[in-house]
Amino acid sequence: MKSKKIIFLVFGLVILAVPLFIIFKSEDILENGHRHKLRLQGMDPFDPFRGKYLRLRYDNDVTADTELKEGDNAYVTLEQDSLGFSRFAFAHKNKPDHDDYLMAEILWINDGTATIKVDNLSKYFINEDKAKAGEEVLQDWALIGSGAIYAAIRVLDGEARLEDIYVNDTPFLEYLAQDPN
Repeated sequence: MKSKKIIFLVFGLVILAVPLFIIFKSEDILENGHRHKLRLQGMDPFDPFRGKYLRLRYDNDVTADTELKEGDNAYVTLEQDSLGFSRFAFAHKNKPDHDDYLMAEILWINDGTATIKVDNLSKYFINEDKAKAGEEVLQDWALIGSGAIYAAIRVLDGEARLEDIYVNDTPFLEYLAQDPN
Protein backbone atom coordinates (compact mmCIF):
# COMPACT_ATOMS: atom_id res chain seq x y z
CA MET A 1 0.00 0.00 0.00
CA LYS A 2 2.85 2.35 0.84
CA SER A 3 4.50 1.77 -2.56
CA LYS A 4 1.26 2.75 -4.35
CA LYS A 5 1.24 6.07 -2.48
CA ILE A 6 4.85 6.72 -3.45
CA ILE A 7 4.13 5.90 -7.10
CA PHE A 8 1.07 8.16 -7.01
CA LEU A 9 3.12 10.98 -5.46
CA VAL A 10 5.94 10.62 -8.03
CA PHE A 11 3.40 10.53 -10.87
CA GLY A 12 1.74 13.70 -9.52
CA LEU A 13 5.08 15.48 -9.31
CA VAL A 14 5.91 14.54 -12.90
CA ILE A 15 2.54 15.85 -14.06
CA LEU A 16 3.27 19.18 -12.35
CA ALA A 17 6.93 19.34 -13.40
CA VAL A 18 6.36 19.07 -17.17
CA PRO A 19 4.14 22.16 -17.60
CA LEU A 20 6.30 24.12 -15.16
CA PHE A 21 9.41 23.26 -17.19
CA ILE A 22 7.70 24.41 -20.39
CA ILE A 23 6.60 27.67 -18.76
CA PHE A 24 10.02 28.42 -17.30
CA LYS A 25 11.76 27.54 -20.58
CA SER A 26 9.50 29.93 -22.53
CA GLU A 27 10.02 32.70 -19.98
CA ASP A 28 13.78 32.18 -20.14
CA ILE A 29 13.72 32.56 -23.92
CA LEU A 30 11.57 35.70 -23.70
CA GLU A 31 13.82 37.22 -21.02
CA ASN A 32 17.27 36.23 -22.27
CA GLY A 33 16.86 35.50 -25.97
CA HIS A 34 18.24 37.69 -28.74
CA ARG A 35 15.56 40.00 -30.13
CA HIS A 36 14.78 39.99 -33.86
CA LYS A 37 12.19 41.91 -35.87
CA LEU A 38 10.57 40.04 -38.78
CA ARG A 39 8.40 41.64 -41.45
CA LEU A 40 5.06 39.88 -41.71
CA GLN A 41 1.60 39.61 -43.19
CA GLY A 42 -1.43 37.95 -41.60
CA MET A 43 -4.65 36.05 -42.00
CA ASP A 44 -7.51 35.38 -39.58
CA PRO A 45 -8.34 31.67 -39.36
CA PHE A 46 -10.42 30.00 -36.68
CA ASP A 47 -9.48 26.96 -34.64
CA PRO A 48 -12.58 25.39 -33.04
CA PHE A 49 -10.56 24.17 -30.05
CA ARG A 50 -8.34 27.19 -29.43
CA GLY A 51 -10.41 30.08 -30.79
CA LYS A 52 -9.44 33.02 -32.95
CA TYR A 53 -5.87 33.73 -33.88
CA LEU A 54 -3.93 35.62 -36.50
CA ARG A 55 -1.79 33.39 -38.69
CA LEU A 56 1.52 35.11 -39.16
CA ARG A 57 3.41 34.62 -42.39
CA TYR A 58 7.04 35.45 -42.99
CA ASP A 59 9.38 35.15 -45.93
CA ASN A 60 10.37 31.57 -45.16
CA ASP A 61 12.49 30.74 -48.20
CA VAL A 62 16.16 30.26 -47.36
CA THR A 63 19.31 28.99 -48.98
CA ALA A 64 19.87 25.44 -47.72
CA ASP A 65 22.77 23.13 -47.03
CA THR A 66 23.07 20.59 -49.86
CA GLU A 67 22.80 17.69 -47.37
CA LEU A 68 19.27 18.67 -46.28
CA LYS A 69 16.13 17.13 -47.76
CA GLU A 70 12.38 17.51 -47.31
CA GLY A 71 11.19 16.61 -43.82
CA ASP A 72 14.58 17.21 -42.17
CA ASN A 73 15.01 19.46 -39.18
CA ALA A 74 17.53 22.22 -39.78
CA TYR A 75 19.31 24.97 -37.91
CA VAL A 76 18.23 28.23 -39.54
CA THR A 77 20.38 31.28 -38.98
CA LEU A 78 19.01 34.82 -38.84
CA GLU A 79 20.67 37.86 -40.37
CA GLN A 80 19.89 41.49 -39.68
CA ASP A 81 19.72 44.13 -42.41
CA SER A 82 20.71 47.80 -42.18
CA LEU A 83 17.19 48.79 -41.08
CA GLY A 84 17.25 46.42 -38.09
CA PHE A 85 14.98 43.76 -39.55
CA SER A 86 16.00 40.13 -39.51
CA ARG A 87 15.38 37.44 -42.07
CA PHE A 88 15.84 33.70 -42.18
CA ALA A 89 19.19 33.41 -43.95
CA PHE A 90 20.50 29.85 -44.25
CA ALA A 91 19.39 26.34 -43.28
CA HIS A 92 22.28 24.32 -41.86
CA LYS A 93 22.50 20.58 -41.35
CA ASN A 94 24.78 21.07 -38.32
CA LYS A 95 24.42 23.45 -35.39
CA PRO A 96 26.05 26.85 -36.09
CA ASP A 97 28.66 28.34 -33.76
CA HIS A 98 26.72 31.50 -32.90
CA ASP A 99 23.44 31.97 -31.00
CA ASP A 100 21.19 33.53 -33.64
CA TYR A 101 19.65 30.35 -35.02
CA LEU A 102 16.44 28.42 -34.52
CA MET A 103 15.17 24.95 -35.32
CA ALA A 104 12.90 24.60 -38.35
CA GLU A 105 11.46 21.85 -40.51
CA ILE A 106 12.29 21.73 -44.21
CA LEU A 107 8.96 21.63 -46.06
CA TRP A 108 10.48 21.40 -49.55
CA ILE A 109 13.73 22.05 -51.37
CA ASN A 110 14.27 23.13 -54.96
CA ASP A 111 17.63 24.13 -56.48
CA GLY A 112 19.26 24.88 -53.11
CA THR A 113 16.37 26.97 -51.81
CA ALA A 114 14.27 25.56 -48.97
CA THR A 115 10.90 26.57 -47.61
CA ILE A 116 10.90 26.20 -43.84
CA LYS A 117 8.31 25.88 -41.11
CA VAL A 118 9.10 27.38 -37.72
CA ASP A 119 6.94 26.28 -34.80
CA ASN A 120 5.86 28.81 -32.15
CA LEU A 121 5.97 31.76 -34.55
CA SER A 122 3.01 31.26 -36.85
CA LYS A 123 0.05 31.98 -34.56
CA TYR A 124 -0.89 35.02 -32.51
CA PHE A 125 -3.92 34.25 -30.34
CA ILE A 126 -6.32 37.12 -29.89
CA ASN A 127 -9.70 37.85 -28.35
CA GLU A 128 -12.50 36.98 -30.79
CA ASP A 129 -13.87 40.52 -30.61
CA LYS A 130 -10.54 41.93 -31.82
CA ALA A 131 -9.55 39.24 -34.35
CA LYS A 132 -11.24 40.76 -37.40
CA ALA A 133 -9.90 44.25 -36.66
CA GLY A 134 -6.46 42.73 -36.08
CA GLU A 135 -6.57 40.92 -39.41
CA GLU A 136 -7.50 44.13 -41.22
CA VAL A 137 -4.68 46.05 -39.54
CA LEU A 138 -2.17 43.32 -40.48
CA GLN A 139 -3.33 43.23 -44.09
CA ASP A 140 -3.42 47.01 -44.49
CA TRP A 141 0.04 47.53 -43.04
CA ALA A 142 1.54 44.50 -44.80
CA LEU A 143 0.41 45.96 -48.14
CA ILE A 144 2.28 49.17 -47.41
CA GLY A 145 5.41 47.08 -46.83
CA SER A 146 7.22 49.84 -44.97
CA GLY A 147 8.28 47.66 -42.06
CA ALA A 148 6.04 49.66 -39.74
CA ILE A 149 4.39 46.37 -38.73
CA TYR A 150 6.57 43.53 -37.58
CA ALA A 151 6.76 40.56 -35.25
CA ALA A 152 9.35 40.72 -32.49
CA ILE A 153 10.75 37.31 -31.65
CA ARG A 154 13.26 36.09 -29.10
CA VAL A 155 15.77 33.38 -30.01
CA LEU A 156 17.85 31.36 -27.54
CA ASP A 157 19.64 28.05 -28.00
CA GLY A 158 17.76 27.11 -31.15
CA GLU A 159 14.30 27.91 -29.79
CA ALA A 160 12.19 30.93 -30.68
CA ARG A 161 9.18 32.58 -29.07
CA LEU A 162 6.93 35.33 -30.37
CA GLU A 163 7.34 38.36 -28.14
CA ASP A 164 4.63 40.53 -29.71
CA ILE A 165 3.46 42.20 -32.89
CA TYR A 166 4.20 45.90 -33.24
CA VAL A 167 2.59 48.59 -35.38
CA ASN A 168 4.70 51.76 -35.51
CA ASP A 169 6.58 50.37 -32.48
CA THR A 170 3.32 50.13 -30.49
CA PRO A 171 2.33 46.70 -29.14
CA PHE A 172 -0.45 45.20 -31.27
CA LEU A 173 -3.26 45.05 -28.68
CA GLU A 174 -2.44 48.58 -27.53
CA TYR A 175 -2.57 49.75 -31.16
CA LEU A 176 -5.95 48.07 -31.67
CA ALA A 177 -7.30 49.82 -28.57
CA GLN A 178 -6.17 53.20 -30.01
CA ASP A 179 -7.32 52.54 -33.59
CA PRO A 180 -10.55 54.48 -34.31
CA ASN A 181 -11.76 51.94 -36.95
